[in-house]
Amino acid sequence: MRVADGEGLLKAYRSNGFTIVELLIVIVVIGILATIVVVAYTGISTRAKLAKVYQDMTSVNKQILSYYALNGTYPATTTGSISSGSAFLADQNCTISGKATAQWIPGIDSTLPASDQSMKGVSNGAGCYIYISNGTDYVLSAWNMLPSPQTSTGYRRLGFRENSWITASYYICNHQNIGGGATYNESKDYYKRSVTYTNISNCDETPPSGA
Repeated sequence: MRVADGEGLLKAYRSNGFTIVELLIVIVVIGILATIVVVAYTGISTRAKLAKVYQDMTSVNKQILSYYALNGTYPATTTGSISSGSAFLADQNCTISGKATAQWIPGIDSTLPASDQSMKGVSNGAGCYIYISNGTDYVLSAWNMLPSPQTSTGYRRLGFRENSWITASYYICNHQNIGGGATYNESKDYYKRSVTYTNISNCDETPPSGA
């Protein structure tokens, strides 16, 4: 073989391979694409979970109203006040000792939904499906289950206790400790992180300054 032929083969070999720079560019591009896919999937997954929370609350509230239409009272968790004590029930996935149960709304025959504990609200704490009623008034909530505060004026400023006090939970109207603190902080507003249905109409739900 002539030297010239050998040089030609070497050049051909080099032209068919990848340089280190080219390989690095390919790796970086693959990394960027993988990141985009992961972020997109996470966003889609979160939206699907949020949609289920709203769907669950709408469905359960319809069952509560149907129960009322048939019986003249709401499914009751207590015969006393719902603004004191701890007469609430929570879904079976909740970590609330003595309150978590599959049948968290008494008298409803169908299977009730359970909360997704990966859905976290204030202070990255997991929320729950919670219900309380004395037969006359009721509060139903996906409490502290929204990863971002609601901006709509349609949310309710009534609900339950903050996570650290949840075992002593009862209906509380527009309380500053739950609703963003004495100096309003949206990241600490449990009301905005919840989906709540209720028949209570005598709660002054005027948002604090800044909300």
